[in-house]
Amino acid sequence: MSRFGATLGHTVVYMAGLLLNRGVAFLLVPLFTRVFEPEAFAKWDLCTTTLILLFPVLDLGMSPAVVRLYHDYGTRQERSRVFSTSLLFVLGAHLVLVGVGLAFAEPLAEMIFRDRADAGLVRLVFLSAAVTAYGKQALSLLRTAERSVLFSVLNLVRGAAGPLAILVLVAWFRQGVAGALWGDLFGLTVLAVAALWVCRDHLRPAFSPRMLRPLLAFALPVIPTGITVAVLTVADRYFLARMFTLEEMAPYSLGFKVGTLMALFTQSVQLAWPPAAFGMIPHPGGRGDVARVAHWLVLLMFFAATGITCAAPELLRIFAPPEGYGGALAVIPWIAYSYALHGAVQVVNIGIGISKRMTWAALATFAAAGVKLAVTYFFIVRFGLVGAAVSTLLTFAFELGVTWVITQHVVYPLPFDGKRTLGIYAASAAALGLAFAGYGLPYALSLAFRAGLLAAFGAVCLFVLLNRADRSALGAGAASLLARLRPAS
Repeated sequence: MSRFGATLGHTVVYMAGLLLNRGVAFLLVPLFTRVFEPEAFAKWDLCTTTLILLFPVLDLGMSPAVVRLYHDYGTRQERSRVFSTSLLFVLGAHLVLVGVGLAFAEPLAEMIFRDRADAGLVRLVFLSAAVTAYGKQALSLLRTAERSVLFSVLNLVRGAAGPLAILVLVAWFRQGVAGALWGDLFGLTVLAVAALWVCRDHLRPAFSPRMLRPLLAFALPVIPTGITVAVLTVADRYFLARMFTLEEMAPYSLGFKVGTLMALFTQSVQLAWPPAAFGMIPHPGGRGDVARVAHWLVLLMFFAATGITCAAPELLRIFAPPEGYGGALAVIPWIAYSYALHGAVQVVNIGIGISKRMTWAALATFAAAGVKLAVTYFFIVRFGLVGAAVSTLLTFAFELGVTWVITQHVVYPLPFDGKRTLGIYAASAAALGLAFAGYGLPYALSLAFRAGLLAAFGAVCLFVLLNRADRSALGAGAASLLARLRPAS
């Protein structure tokens, strides 16, 4: 199981990079909740939400296509040409897509913020999404080569440049939401330029229609998949923005931000997992290895979600003052577990990626997006802000179920242990319910109860949901990782 040691190592390094990048950005949230009025904080959240929705459109599916197809070419010259073809295609498409966005910024601002005066924010979001796509192309090349340390160093550069610019513009010059977006755009630009410079040996003034065809064959189904995944993540905010004032929406925006701390872990797994799984499959016993490592990764993600849930009251004290954000605590656990489910989808659907039958991934996400749009309004009307969070969790659970059926019964079955997999979800559901019960206790008792709950969940993971062979392999993988990280004497 040496590949697990490599996967774990890359996951840890990717997480370090994301912590240095987005973790620093998370530290800006306490600044925003104290500098911005709740209405402005919700508006900033809508801007970041719109960026999430725009990115898969402007990425055009090319960054995952590069990851999947790079190794199909045997020579460095061919690999450089396929990367350059992907990048040039994205640049050309942006002349149209970004131009349309800039031209129609005012009606889009009316749709998103109910105020055409915020058209400048929409333009900044379009530019940020475009620059993100350029950087993502280069970062995907580094992922393909499993150069996780360099990937993290580049994220560190962005994690320093962007937040520093935001601090100057927001805290010093008091530029408000626009200042936060300008600062973020500066950091994204620094990252894109640095990443493309690192990958300059692969840049060629060459466009190959022959190579574009397989890139598009993989990428085109990814575009609607990416959009629908974004819809799963952001639709609740758009519903709330139409049904509540921005000030009333602020507690949900904050709770969602805190809950998405989970994304630091799930995105690290998603970055490391596909290259590792694609590398395991050709070896003898590869399917079994992929299934075992997938089980471990899903277990780790739900343990992380339980940790965030148990620490939610303390996290909330750090992230915001109580005034203007009451009710955020009830949102955090639902979002943390929602992102764990989303991470599980990305792990389980590896069979679809191995088979290159990405249309099935699009089908699963389309179905889930339909459910999301169908139930979100009902849950908000019935349960208010918390209803939006519950609908997010239920929708990701539905997507996971559909993805499991497609992967295991249609596309590329893997030998998962079904009973232990169900055990992860059952233990997590119990932890979610018990955490809400613990929130209502006096603080000292609540703290002890939640600490005990996390310890109990960890024990169940270690001694029930992992068998002896799992524990032995995990120990060997961890030892291998520590040996790699230990400086040479």
